[in-house]
Amino acid sequence: ITDPKTQRFEVPHEHVGPFSGPAASDLKYKVDIQQNPFGIKVTRVSNGKVLFDTAIGPLLYAEQFLQLSIKLPSANIYGVGEHVHKRYQHDVNWKTCRDTAPSGNMDNLYGVQTFFLCLEDNTGASLGVFLMNSNAMEFALQPAPAVTYRTIGGILDFYIFLGDTPEQVVQEYVKFIGLPALPSYWSLGFQLSRYDYGSLDEVKAVVERNRAIGLPYDVQYTDIDYMDGRKDFTYDKVKFKDLPSFRAYMHNYGQKYIIILDAPIGTEALSDGSPYEAYERGQSKNVWVNESDGVTPLVGEVWPGRTVFPDFTNPACTDWWVEECQIFYNQVPYDGIWIDMNEVASFVPGSSNGCKQNDLNFPPFTPHVVDRLLFSKTLCMDAVQKWGRQYDVHSLFGYSMTLSTQRAIERLFPGKRSFLLSRSTFAGSGKYAGHWLGDNAATWDHLKWAIPGMLEFGLFGIPYVGADICGFFEDVTEELCRRWMQVGAFYPFSRNHNTEKCAVSGGPPPELGTRFRRSPRSC
Repeated sequence: ITDPKTQRFEVPHEHVGPFSGPAASDLKYKVDIQQNPFGIKVTRVSNGKVLFDTAIGPLLYAEQFLQLSIKLPSANIYGVGEHVHKRYQHDVNWKTCRDTAPSGNMDNLYGVQTFFLCLEDNTGASLGVFLMNSNAMEFALQPAPAVTYRTIGGILDFYIFLGDTPEQVVQEYVKFIGLPALPSYWSLGFQLSRYDYGSLDEVKAVVERNRAIGLPYDVQYTDIDYMDGRKDFTYDKVKFKDLPSFRAYMHNYGQKYIIILDAPIGTEALSDGSPYEAYERGQSKNVWVNESDGVTPLVGEVWPGRTVFPDFTNPACTDWWVEECQIFYNQVPYDGIWIDMNEVASFVPGSSNGCKQNDLNFPPFTPHVVDRLLFSKTLCMDAVQKWGRQYDVHSLFGYSMTLSTQRAIERLFPGKRSFLLSRSTFAGSGKYAGHWLGDNAATWDHLKWAIPGMLEFGLFGIPYVGADICGFFEDVTEELCRRWMQVGAFYPFSRNHNTEKCAVSGGPPPELGTRFRRSPRSC
C-alpha cells in the first residue's frame, strides 16, 4: 500500500525487488478488496476460512503515521520481536510489543522482526504475516483476535504465507528473506567469554583451568578489554601484549579464538599518543554517519569516549571496514567476529551536540519506545546515511553492519564458514549471522524466558541463537549456574558470558571463571 502522489521510503533489502515471471496457478487462497469500509480479505480456498481481514479497523495513512489492523482466525499467535517473552504464545489481551537489557517488561530490545505465525486450528493449518518496514513501530494484540501495526514512516508492504503446517509457513518465509547460514562445526561447541578478563594472562589461566579438568569447550573470546582504549582494530600492548600469538596457542588444542568489534569508532589517539589509524583512514574516506547537513560526521559517546559511527550502507564504508578487518587480522589472527553495539548504541541521546527540534526527532506520534524518545541511547533521527535518514534506516544499522562484516569474513576465510554473531538483527540477518539474546541477568526468570526467545528466532530464520549462560549481569548461585549450563548445552549457540568485575562476591566453580557484581557503567 503506497502513496501514488509521493515517493516514500522503502527498505532496500537484498531479497526484495520487482517480481517477474508468470503468476502462480492453482492458488490455495483468494484475495478480495472491499470498499466502504476499505478492507483486504484473504481466504483459504479449501475451507473458506477468512485468514486475514483488515476491515476490522480503519486504514490510517498519514505522512508520519500508518496503521493497519488485521483480524485473524485464532489467538494462537507467535513471533514479532525483539523483546522478552514470558511465554512462546502471545497474550492477546491488549498487549503491545515494542522495539535495554531484557527485563520482562516488554521494552524494545536490539532488533526488529516484524513476522508472526498464526496457527489457525488444531489441524496444523497456519498463516504467516510479514511487514517489510524499518521505521519505528508498535505491534498491538487484541482479543478479537486481531493485531494492529502502527509505524511512523515507509510503506505498508505486507507478505502473507500459507501452509498446511507451521513448518511450511516458516520455510516459505525464510526462503523469501534468505535461508539461514550453516554454522561451522566448531561453533556448535561450548564457548567461553567474559567482559573484562583484565589481561591475557588471566584469559590463559581460565583456558588452562578448563583444559586441566577436561571440560570440553571449543571457543574462547576476548571482549573490548583486549583493545587499546576500547578502540576497534587495536590491542593493549601491555596487558594483552602476546595477543598476536593467542590464536596459535588455542589452535594447538583444537580450539578457536573470536574477537569482538563494536560499531562506534573512537576519535582520539591511542594510549601511547600515536594516531588511531583506523579512524584516520575512515575519516579520509568520508565513511561516517553524518549530521542533518549530510556533511559533518555525527559525534556521540560510547566505550572509547567520543565516537563516530560507520555508515555501513555506504559501499565505501564496507570497503574500509573489510580492509581494517584484514589489517588487524594480519597483526592479531582470529577465527571469527562478534559485532556489538550495532542498534546503533550511543551513551548520549542523539549526538554530542544534541538533536534539532523537528518532525524527525520529535514526530507527531512516538511509538512506546524506551524513554518515549526516538533518539534515546542512539543517534538523532535526522542523521544521514547512504540509504536515508536515521528516521527510516535506524533499524537496518545492525543488518547493514552484518552485510559488511560478512564481506570481511569472505575475504579472511575464503571457502570456509567461519563465524559471525550480531546483537542487532533485521529480517534476513540469519543468512549471514547468529544472534544472542543480549544482556540478561543471573536469575531463574531469565533462564526460563530465554527458551521462548530462542524459539522465536527460529521463526525469524535465525536458528543459530542462544542466551548468555549463567546470566550476564548480577551474581549467580552455583545451583543456578549448574542448571543453566545443563540447559545451555542444548542451545545452538552455547556460550557462558558475564560482565566486568567490580567487587568479588562469589559465583560458580572456578573452572568457568568467577561471577562478579556490577551495575551498568558503574566501573
